[in-house]
Amino acid sequence: MFDRSDIRAAADAGIITRDQASRLEAFLAARADPVTRATPEQTENLRFLNNFNDIFITIGIVILAMGLTAITGLFFGPNFWSMVTGGNAGAFGAIILMPVAAVMWLLAEYFGHRRRMLLPSMAAISIFTLYSGLSFGMIASGLTGANAKTITSLTQAWDTLGNTGMGTFIGCGAAAALAWLRFRLPFCMFLMAVSVAAAAYTFAGFFGDAGLIFGGFLSIVIGLATLAAAIWFDQKDPGRITRLSDNAFWLHVAAAPQIILGLRGMIMGAPNATPSTPEAALLLACLIGLGLLSLALNRRALVVSSLLSFWLALGQVVDAVGGGGSTSFIATTLLLGTGIILLGGGWHTARRWVLGWVPKTGIAARIFPPEPA
Repeated sequence: MFDRSDIRAAADAGIITRDQASRLEAFLAARADPVTRATPEQTENLRFLNNFNDIFITIGIVILAMGLTAITGLFFGPNFWSMVTGGNAGAFGAIILMPVAAVMWLLAEYFGHRRRMLLPSMAAISIFTLYSGLSFGMIASGLTGANAKTITSLTQAWDTLGNTGMGTFIGCGAAAALAWLRFRLPFCMFLMAVSVAAAAYTFAGFFGDAGLIFGGFLSIVIGLATLAAAIWFDQKDPGRITRLSDNAFWLHVAAAPQIILGLRGMIMGAPNATPSTPEAALLLACLIGLGLLSLALNRRALVVSSLLSFWLALGQVVDAVGGGGSTSFIATTLLLGTGIILLGGGWHTARRWVLGWVPKTGIAARIFPPEPA
């Protein structure tokens, strides 16, 4: 049996690249049983952080982006109003943001391809994706005639905002896809999933109140589709040792909040509605079901990314059974905190119990990897 820490140490020392390290791990692991080779220590490793230097450089990238944005804004600022009133507001936005996006791409090339530093690459690609999407959205809005002269009512303002949002999120998705094709960075999966979902939700907003009716269903559908993609990557790598597992991790992070928000909308009818006691209990039961699924999949990311929704639902249940004010807050935090600690400490024991209900062979064994004794 090989020691993954030795391979990672070789990669950290620059003897082999991180891509070569991942391929070597996959090759060695392929010689073992592809279903039973997972160990508790091999699950959900945070591979994007090597040491504090990664954090140090990431902070520098964020600050640099802020400074570059201020410089481009200051340089082109005197032309702002003439461009806006002339119907070229989108062009102004692109002039401000695209140079910064280009610099972020170059930083991703250096830190991603040459240095193999994942966290700085994630920061640079995130800014590149956001700025590219905003530029595309503003240009698309400008091409449709959205400027200070044409917006004369709240309806037109919303239509303009919605068109800009659609263009922005579509642009973000395209930029994230381009970054993934170039760098194969698993975090790009998260950016693509969130961008596509945001574009769909913005489109639903054009239907006003009707959008709220099918918005919950849409959120569930998108969340389940994202979860299905994550599970597809997981079953390709039951041992969770290759980049496929990292792709799945980020898709799980993107999927859980959408599923929860969709369930909330379907159960309560509106995102901001106050649930009755049965509605809150039903939502809590759905959240517990998602927790059991995360145990079976061996994915804590599903639980973590839905914690806020779980907290709110649990608080509503406490309110419904007689809590209120500070009492609800105290009871909710005590229950939730205790539950997380117990689940984290007894994760492997809980998994063995859940997996007792799961088939041990076939595709199920790859989707729900066994828990070593």
